[in-house]
Amino acid sequence: MKAVTVVLSAHEGGANRGGEGSIPMTAGGGVLRNQIRGVTGALVVSGVTILLTVEMWWLARQRPASNMIAYAVIGLGVVLFITRSSGFRVEEEDENNPEYDPVRLTVNFAELVLQSVVAAVVVLFVYGVIDASSSLHVVARTALLQVVPLGFGAALANRLLHEAEDGDDDSAEERTLHENVAVFAAGAIFFSLPLGASIEMNILAANADWPRMAAIIALSLLITYLILYELEFRGQSRRRSEERERREMIIQAGQTCIVYAVGVGVSALLLWGFGYLTFTLAVNVQKVVVLSFPTTVGGAAARVIL
Repeated sequence: MKAVTVVLSAHEGGANRGGEGSIPMTAGGGVLRNQIRGVTGALVVSGVTILLTVEMWWLARQRPASNMIAYAVIGLGVVLFITRSSGFRVEEEDENNPEYDPVRLTVNFAELVLQSVVAAVVVLFVYGVIDASSSLHVVARTALLQVVPLGFGAALANRLLHEAEDGDDDSAEERTLHENVAVFAAGAIFFSLPLGASIEMNILAANADWPRMAAIIALSLLITYLILYELEFRGQSRRRSEERERREMIIQAGQTCIVYAVGVGVSALLLWGFGYLTFTLAVNVQKVVVLSFPTTVGGAAARVIL
């Protein structure tokens, strides 16, 4: 947290000068899957890049409260309009009853806001941008600033990356290992190229001790596993029932580790290409691990989308 605080202080000065196992298929399991899909979808569509941007950390601490509230009200109003106009989830649409349901819309919108807040707080906590010593005021302002872009991401994810239909084919399963690795790498590069060139990776690496790096690795593997095997985004076959029972956990774990390995490789390549791997081995490892979360999320997302 010290490195982040130093950078935020520098920005402030500059501104003053210049201006687990499978999710069960019960009703509760379906609700839980929808919530986790929203959180993950927010990260996939728009979240990681905006979350790991130093200007967003600084703005959350420096903007006047009135400005923050106006920003959140207007931004979430646009998200609400999108939710109202296009529908929240494809699987919830009822062609026989297209009338506006204010109760369902309110519940869906509240879920979307909660998903966005959870995504922001979890990722920023793991990276140390906020921690146990952060005041509730700072955490609330940070979540308020992030909830708008993440809300857009969650809304789009629920609409575009909706739950797979019965009988959908998983095109990724038809690819060879080399083809899948190429897809993972393409998604990783596309998703994290701007971050690889940014100063934020150096800032976060300076703040990443070994326990924090272990948390980043664990979060990367968890999100990857959820995207690949639990959330049943569009483009995946349903992995419940017979097919799922035939899959052994070791195969799922292996695929998850392959995606993470590709993410680590892409992270190292990007950082080397931008000239950031010029320090000691320990510092270089910190930088690679810090960048491996967005690259891994990008690689897993590419498997679902492409």
